Amino acid sequence: PLQGPWVLTVVLFPIQEDPALLRWAYARTQNVYPTFRPTPKTSFLGALFAIGPILFWIAVFKTDRDRKEKLIQEGKYKRPFSVF
Repeated sequence: PLQGPWVLTVVLFPIQEDPALLRWAYARTQNVYPTFRPTPKTSFLGALFAIGPILFWIAVFKTDRDRKEKLIQEGKYKRPFSVF
C-alpha cells in the first residue's frame, strides 16, 4: 500500500515525462546518432582481438608438438600409445 507524505505529492502532481529522456531513448533504440566510426585503429584492434588468440594457440600447440617430437627423436620421451 502507498504510505507516507510523498503519496500526496504524486497524486496532486503526477510524474511528467522528460522530453529529453524520450528523445534519448528513441535515439538509442533507432541508432539515429551512430557513435562508431571505423578507423584504422579500430580495424586493427578488431583484427587483433579476432585473429590474435587463434594465432597464439597455433603457436603454443606447434611449439609443444615440436618439442615433444624432438624429445622422441632423441629417445628421451616415449611416444604414448594411441589408437588413432
